[in-house]
Amino acid sequence: MFNLRTREVGCDRGKGTGLATLVGMHEVIIIGAGPAGCAAAIALALRGREVLLLERQEGERAKLCAGGLPPKVIGVLPVALPGLIQRSVDRIRFTFDGDKPFELSFSRPLVHMVQRAELDRRLTEAARRAGAFLKTGVRVIEIQPASQQATVLTTLGDFQARAVIAADGATGTGARLLGGAGMRMCPAVQADLEGSDAEQASWEHRLACDFGVLPGGIAWVFPKAHVLSVGVCSFRPPADLRVAFERWTARLGLPRPPPGLLRAHPLPTWDGRRSFRRGCVLVAGDAAGLVNPLTGAGIRRAAISGQLAAESVHAFLAGGGRDPGDLAGYDRRLNTHLVQELSRARLLANVFYRAPGIFHRLGVMNSRINPFVEELLSGRKSYLEVFRELITGWALKTRKSTGSSYRVT
Repeated sequence: MFNLRTREVGCDRGKGTGLATLVGMHEVIIIGAGPAGCAAAIALALRGREVLLLERQEGERAKLCAGGLPPKVIGVLPVALPGLIQRSVDRIRFTFDGDKPFELSFSRPLVHMVQRAELDRRLTEAARRAGAFLKTGVRVIEIQPASQQATVLTTLGDFQARAVIAADGATGTGARLLGGAGMRMCPAVQADLEGSDAEQASWEHRLACDFGVLPGGIAWVFPKAHVLSVGVCSFRPPADLRVAFERWTARLGLPRPPPGLLRAHPLPTWDGRRSFRRGCVLVAGDAAGLVNPLTGAGIRRAAISGQLAAESVHAFLAGGGRDPGDLAGYDRRLNTHLVQELSRARLLANVFYRAPGIFHRLGVMNSRINPFVEELLSGRKSYLEVFRELITGWALKTRKSTGSSYRVT
């Protein structure tokens, strides 16, 4: 199954490989070496499939990502995290435009902090060990899908594959292939700020979220070992994010970032999409618009979508690559495992971000509702379960403590 040409790609780690070593028909080409692409590559390679993994960047991948991993995210990542976790937090501080603080404390770490570039490096290494062949420094220009094979046009030439998984982010070829319907691009900016020792110590075991710095958006602080990842994102009509960011850092008493440190990138939030395939090209992760429209989180759904894409591609290839119906199962799997959850998150987001001040006061600061925060982040309950309980009024009943405490500070 594995041919000499693609094996050579893996042997030299994708550097200096001539075009001649990449020509020919591949079983699977995966575009993008983030959580979605690497999850798919690992799953397929472990099933004995010949996988060519194309990544545009060489070296460290710059990515706008707060780097917070709740337990339910860690549970779906196809790698272990020893050595990657820089901090673990068991407190969340909510504010509204820097005011009306409300802090939740939990009996166990609720979010683990990692640097996204280091996580991607660990995932890429795992994909290579599983047997995927990596080629970096390749910019994909276009994907031309057909029912039983696809052509990938790149800066190194044209490649063919029986199936393609496009996981190259919000602005990549996979997103362009699907089009903008069913996905909302939400602008975001973030910078990693080096605070003083006292500032770093003040964020020990704590992260922060604010819902009033900009209309219809969220601001955050996620502490790492030596920096604070600080950012803002708008989920509603466009806002001046630079002004909002400066307002947020001023509220926190943090310095402005040096020129060039503030990074901007859209978050592709789910907005009703139901189809994630074109011919034998499956689109996964951010490219599919699977970011949570309530929180902006996307790593968990990226990894799951990559694994589901791998299952459909493996079934397609196991059947000789002749029945496109095997690939059609990808849409069904995503709609079953992810879209229902995203539908509830979008409904909550549409209500919350229309009047965040009211919901901050009546919802976020409501100790009878806040146990759901722990249940959602830990994975003990889904958005569907929480939505049902909120609608039926269960959230207004007195709940026994589950080891969490809530206090206004």
